[in-house]
Amino acid sequence: MYCQRLCSLILGAIFCTPFSSHAEKVNYSELENGDTITVTLDQLLPTQAVLDYDQIFANLQRYKADLKNMYRDLCRVNGAKGVKKWDENSLPTDPETYQCSGKVGQNADALTTVVVGPEEGVLYLTEGLTLLSTFWDMPNGGTSVPITLKVSHNLLGSGDDFWAEMSNDNEVWLVNEKGKKLKPDDLPEYIGMKQLKHDKYLSLVNFLNGISYIPPEPDGKDNKTASIPYLALNWALEIRQHMKISDYDLNDPEEYATALTEAATIMVDLPDDEVIGKSKRTASEMGQLDQVDSKALEKLVTDETSPFGLALAYRLAKKEKSTPKVVLEEQEAQKEKEEQEEKEKSEKGNNEEDAQSEDSSEAKE
Repeated sequence: MYCQRLCSLILGAIFCTPFSSHAEKVNYSELENGDTITVTLDQLLPTQAVLDYDQIFANLQRYKADLKNMYRDLCRVNGAKGVKKWDENSLPTDPETYQCSGKVGQNADALTTVVVGPEEGVLYLTEGLTLLSTFWDMPNGGTSVPITLKVSHNLLGSGDDFWAEMSNDNEVWLVNEKGKKLKPDDLPEYIGMKQLKHDKYLSLVNFLNGISYIPPEPDGKDNKTASIPYLALNWALEIRQHMKISDYDLNDPEEYATALTEAATIMVDLPDDEVIGKSKRTASEMGQLDQVDSKALEKLVTDETSPFGLALAYRLAKKEKSTPKVVLEEQEAQKEKEEQEEKEKSEKGNNEEDAQSEDSSEAKE
């Protein structure tokens, strides 16, 4: 399996398919930090084994509401600003069928990053996993969607030292969806939801951005304010120690909202000098807020257009679509039965109270 995967990567890497649609021969040994390269999604290896499915669900719901959102995201992540022109015949796998506002790679800061190595043509994705996985899993998307990336490090030829260097540079996350340690060989072979597992605690953390924490803005002057690798995943690892997400039905908006409230409270109640996850940073350094922004939390869980609202809409539609009609009918019948029983129980209780009241009145007389 690995040999087949490696051969596929190498062959695909030698002749990449850039936005110009002309085959481009790439000499990986000559790539330097900051260079750009255009490949297809199936040439990218993930540097973590987990995803936030709800962010992807929110994106897919946005695309379902308006396909322009999809082309806007495609243009932006490729450093080409927003979308200028597209129509019903446009395809995300063919950049010739739509037009962006700028040139590909024009905004280098918007490009996601990859590490080259250790073998020829092997590319490890270190940023943008959620959005690129959305492109992988969306309708008309998939393995052949072209993407322009920026090289952050070239470790071609590093051999057995590759993973040690990746670890030292904080460019790999070796923890699974259960919070257990992984080995590099355990990492998935592709991006997307079929390969990467859902870390539900990560979903909580991403929804709570700006509510119970705010990621520090890097200024490049010292380590405390530099960009913190895997900040959300470290918060997720910490929250996992203080609550059980399995206690909640995340397809139930009220239960999900309660889970978010619990997680947010945990985050702000932690001592500000508590080291979060594996980050070696304190809660304060990780952007912890003094208190939960209750107004922002309420807006998140009540606004149908918020990321939470979009994700829940997609979740519920997905659940309904995948559930057989007969099961849905049985669930509805059971719900009606329970409601009727509750109503009869309430009426019986009221009648008993009335009878006791009458008996009491007669006794007094």
